[in-house]
Amino acid sequence: HLQTNYTTSSDSEKTMVAPIFVPPLTWTTHSITVLSITSLAISTFYTLWTVATTDPGILPPVSCPIKAPIPNDGITPIGGPLGYRYCSTCNIFRPPRSKHCNSCNVCVSKFDHHCPWTGNCIGERNHMVFFAFLLSVSTLTIVVTLSCFRVIWETYRALEMEESRQHYYYTTTTSSTNTTTSSSEERTPSSIMYDCLMSEPTVIIMASFTILCAWSLTSLTCFHGMIISINQTTNEKVRGVYDSLDNPANEGCFNNWAGAICREVPDSRIPKDFSEIIDCRRARKSRDSNGDGNGNGNGNNDDGVKESVYDSGEAQDKVTASVEDGIVYSF
Repeated sequence: HLQTNYTTSSDSEKTMVAPIFVPPLTWTTHSITVLSITSLAISTFYTLWTVATTDPGILPPVSCPIKAPIPNDGITPIGGPLGYRYCSTCNIFRPPRSKHCNSCNVCVSKFDHHCPWTGNCIGERNHMVFFAFLLSVSTLTIVVTLSCFRVIWETYRALEMEESRQHYYYTTTTSSTNTTTSSSEERTPSSIMYDCLMSEPTVIIMASFTILCAWSLTSLTCFHGMIISINQTTNEKVRGVYDSLDNPANEGCFNNWAGAICREVPDSRIPKDFSEIIDCRRARKSRDSNGDGNGNGNGNNDDGVKESVYDSGEAQDKVTASVEDGIVYSF
């Protein structure tokens, strides 16, 4: 607001010196604004952290020189957009709607996309949390943008009101003293708006930034809401997988949303206990130290570690057993 300083020359006369502008601060004390921004900020950071640290649905690779056996469940075909597809990097037949992420170097079940802002893939286990993150951050940017425009509007109204008072004071003073002054001319709305914008540079910068963020984030949120409605992934939509095919997972908009919100999150396929994982570094070190450096050693060392001969039949049996147990290809 504007505060006007006066100097007193007598008991019956006051002379105006200069108006001093004080930006309105009442908007910061509005409980709705403060609570909504605080709640949305907490929700944004919580969902962001959850998306970044949640397993998106990684399909564990099989480190074996033998190609994984072809799965045969009698329903899902081999190859094509709706069938099992072999991944030479992970040495598995990944299930339908899965894809190998080049950034994470793993296959992800129901792969949507790799998000560089979260540093994680978006897949079967964290897609709805990612959508909640988009809702929170887009709503937050919209609320901040509206708050900035509200500050600008309140500042403009305060300047306009003070300008009216100032014009009235000058008019009253000049009419009572029979004098004229150039300051009695009423300012135009454009000049008042200019002073308003110049008095709030931080708010103008914040509003310009958040309105761009709100536009892009709201568009992205609407896009993900659309693909949830038709039960597709970003990868499938961009590639046009179902342009010429029927989507067997599409059960209608209502059922798709109900299934996405109410379904339980599948268990992670990543092993929780890595105690049984074999570390071959000691055996390799023993081989290199007792041989010619090219793997032609006798396989013995001083620690009693012995590298056994690779049994291809045993490896094949283990891969087959993992498939039968649903460890590698369950989805």
